[in-house]
Amino acid sequence: MSVQAVAWALDQYITDAATKLVLISLANYADKRTGECWPTIARICEESCQSKSTVLRRIGWLIEQGLVEKTEVHEASGRQRANHYRLMIMKNLTRDDVASTQGCFSDVHGGGCQAETLPVSGEGVTADTPEGVTADTPIEPLEEPKVSPIAPKGAVRGETSKGWEQDPTYLAFLAEYGPSQAWPKHRGHRQWLKLTDDERKAAIAAIPLCRATCLKERRKMSDPSTYLRGTFKNFTVRLTPRAPESEAVKALRRALGPNFTGGVMVEHGSPQWAAWQAVADEAQLPLRAIGYAARPFAGRPKAVTGRYMPSEWPPSRDGPDRQQQQAAGG
Repeated sequence: MSVQAVAWALDQYITDAATKLVLISLANYADKRTGECWPTIARICEESCQSKSTVLRRIGWLIEQGLVEKTEVHEASGRQRANHYRLMIMKNLTRDDVASTQGCFSDVHGGGCQAETLPVSGEGVTADTPEGVTADTPIEPLEEPKVSPIAPKGAVRGETSKGWEQDPTYLAFLAEYGPSQAWPKHRGHRQWLKLTDDERKAAIAAIPLCRATCLKERRKMSDPSTYLRGTFKNFTVRLTPRAPESEAVKALRRALGPNFTGGVMVEHGSPQWAAWQAVADEAQLPLRAIGYAARPFAGRPKAVTGRYMPSEWPPSRDGPDRQQQQAAGG
């Protein structure tokens, strides 16, 4: 950056702000001794906030005024690189120089430069008139924009949440739910309007179970908006209580656990194994046989395939396990 080059660019009499900004951008990269710089067009466009065609036109005008010299640079392959610019720091552009030049810009009364415009004709265009005379241009009346009505927030199926005090079904829900005075009632009404008739009935029917659950867990009930958003669905599903497990199923679960030790060996294919297998099928538990090597010192004189169970027969008086035991003559 050359402070001297930027100061020189500011001193030039250039009434067009866009052109002067391009010159300042070039001066920002100029060498303080030689005045040479080589910024890309894209960089100049970014700094001056102008299009590429506008920047090229401004640089061309600066070259015509003798403030800048441009040298095109090409690679061996013919590809063009960033141009080299040289600022003519020894030259100063004055008011007389600008007034005598004829280019893409012209000095106008009152200061400022404007681009040359092509004469056009038609309605709404001011023609050239003598000085001091103003040509009246007809002005068309402005049309008011058409704005489509927007439904209020929370409106569903033509309904709105503003009149929740006049909704008898919602008031019946509030009477059953018993919300706190601090809860906003209109928010819950928005969710109420989104529910179908069956969902509204289910929401009211689930209130007692929801209240009992909150009392049991020692927590406060949620506000109506949260409850109607989907919380009530957690209390509309009735779960079928599981029947108590038999002693045989409990014994089988204990035998299949990772911490089970000891027990009685039940060989695979024996009537006792068939009885335990019937219990496993009834409880939908996997019962797999394990191969054990012979260990006489542990009470297993030969190799056997089976599993250690809590007892030889399942501890149950009824069911298939008892029938298997009777079939074996036990």
